[in-house]
Amino acid sequence: MRLIWKLSFVMSAVMTAGLQMPTAVRAEDTCPKGTLGVSRTIEVDTTGGPWFGEPHGDPKFLAPGEVVLTFDDGPSPQDTRKVLAALAKECTKATFFMVGEMVALHPEVVKEVAEQGHTIGTHTWSHPNVARLTLPEIKQEVEATFDIVQKNSPEPVAPFFRYPYLSSSKLSEDYFKSRNIAQFAVDVDSNDWRVRSSAPVIARVMAGLKARGRGIILMHDIHKWTADAVPQLLAKLKAGGYKVVQLKAKAPVQVIADVSPPAPKPVTKRSSRKIKRKAYTKYSSHARRASLRRKSALVE
Repeated sequence: MRLIWKLSFVMSAVMTAGLQMPTAVRAEDTCPKGTLGVSRTIEVDTTGGPWFGEPHGDPKFLAPGEVVLTFDDGPSPQDTRKVLAALAKECTKATFFMVGEMVALHPEVVKEVAEQGHTIGTHTWSHPNVARLTLPEIKQEVEATFDIVQKNSPEPVAPFFRYPYLSSSKLSEDYFKSRNIAQFAVDVDSNDWRVRSSAPVIARVMAGLKARGRGIILMHDIHKWTADAVPQLLAKLKAGGYKVVQLKAKAPVQVIADVSPPAPKPVTKRSSRKIKRKAYTKYSSHARRASLRRKSALVE
């Protein structure tokens, strides 16, 4: 009774002073003037495993001029943190589709991404072509990743998944539908894995937006040139009148706990020679992740 009386007294004092009780704070109310910010947040119902992005997603999901920033293949300590700093400076948000083996190496970065208010989804454990996997392999790649990400995130992880190489199968699609996990493709591809400088990354994204007028943008937070490009890209988006939309899940992913990750596949001499014959692969996301793993192992 004494506690109730005290609460009543406080409420009465607040009303008497003509003050208002706190209300929900909008993103645009907390961002410094002149920053890009977040124009709106869309709460996504992932029931039935809906698609987002071309070619299966609703092309009118976003309004004209709206963009969703997404980053694949991390977390990478140096590059992801540089991306986070650029996003924070513009008071805006993105979605990070994380790879399980990278999370295992850098769990502290997962925490930083979550604490800064970004959305986290997953991108398999080892970045295979999902269309070539059996159902047990799909389950292991997907569930082990959601499990480890959620264990290292202080915030609920979204049931969002993006296919490596944007490659799916009916088997995988049916599985995500059964698990109520949203399936992500892309509308504007930066193709940042093909280059080694920031300028073409920015040019590719802006050209794609000019052609489409809106869309989900794909980048990778494991490339130095992409991390370097983000500040200027955000400035161009702001100057062009584009609005950033953040995607959040209506409900968190239902994790299947303690799923063992797939065993690393040994690299044979034959496969090594095959990779060397394709010069461009040394700049690919797969090669970049392998390089990061080797560097991390040396540090440890």
